[in-house]
Amino acid sequence: MKNFIDKIKKYLSPLFNTRAAGLYILLFAAAIGTATFIENDFGTSAAQKVIYKSWWFELLLVLFAITIITNIFKFRMIQQKKWPLFLFHGAIIIILIGAGVTRYFGFEGIMHIRENNTANSFLSSNAFLKFKVNKNNETYDFDEPVLFASLGNNSWTEKYLIDGDLITIDVKEFIPNPKQMLTESIDGRATLQIVVSGANGREEYFISQGQTKRIRNVIYNFKNTRLPNAINIRFRNDSLQFHSDKTLTQMEMVTQRRDTLLPSGTYKSLKLKSLYSDGVNNFVLADFKKKGKIHIVSENSKVRNESLTALLLDISVNGNSKEAYVYGSRGVEGRPQQLNFDGLDMAVSYGAKEISVPFQVKLNKFIMEKYPGTNSAASYASEVTLVDDAKSVNLDYRI
Repeated sequence: MKNFIDKIKKYLSPLFNTRAAGLYILLFAAAIGTATFIENDFGTSAAQKVIYKSWWFELLLVLFAITIITNIFKFRMIQQKKWPLFLFHGAIIIILIGAGVTRYFGFEGIMHIRENNTANSFLSSNAFLKFKVNKNNETYDFDEPVLFASLGNNSWTEKYLIDGDLITIDVKEFIPNPKQMLTESIDGRATLQIVVSGANGREEYFISQGQTKRIRNVIYNFKNTRLPNAINIRFRNDSLQFHSDKTLTQMEMVTQRRDTLLPSGTYKSLKLKSLYSDGVNNFVLADFKKKGKIHIVSENSKVRNESLTALLLDISVNGNSKEAYVYGSRGVEGRPQQLNFDGLDMAVSYGAKEISVPFQVKLNKFIMEKYPGTNSAASYASEVTLVDDAKSVNLDYRI
């Protein structure tokens, strides 16, 4: 038995000696240095996925912690009262334990509170895929924590058996900063790109033949049958035509030529890259494809805190498969995408999850100090009260 233990010590000793500790420190420094460049180019989520939350990074910290503990006993720091050295090594152990507790047992997010109001829930900083299934007047809610990024493997598959129905969820693609693009496709149909001015600048929309859409305050009807008070569009004899009950002005973007189009019973020629206006609403028909299909592509690979991201999901219920795009961003609840199957309705969303806590926080006052002579904020402060009726706690704090 003693020989067996000696052999184990012989093989494990190189992993936990002083040289190994130095190597682990160098590898740790190289890893976080690399993570800094990854975060700068691809966003925080990519650095977390590839470095900080990877199995090998966690293994590196575990080996480093074991090495520190081994050296404490090997060099008899307590017995020989090497207190400065022991304090240094002990501090590293405490830091690593704290990091582990935060990593595996902690959670964080944003709690939105207005002055004189209370809250007992917050939106998680981590992302979740959330599902709500309705069948036979029964509702089933469940969610899964996920981490998708511009780098790394984003494949994710899960199966659920709900009331006898087998549901399979497969993430086919992660798209950072998604943007719709109109391209030619064999199985496509006549599709227009409509550009309007919104609160955040240029907004792009698409309408295909056979559809009717309301964009802002205007109804666009791409059908052969007319709708009153709508921009009626049709595609005939390889030409686009439109009809409107309102007087429109038309300005060609290239020549700046203006025309006034009075309402009549006939269709008029529709010109691409021309600005149309009814005096209140402005729109440009920017592009048209005879056999168009809308594809979602990434506009930028870097995921910022405010970035919108999208997932292409393949959802199957008892072998009946449908594709769906769901959108989400950090710290915001995703908008549910509705899917209908035989006898089963499903809502899928991607984003933050609302988490309740067993206490309440009341915001008494929010304080923002500015730099003298400017509107730039110098500091923020919140006067809050922590309320826990179950434990008779009522404490004031300044954050």
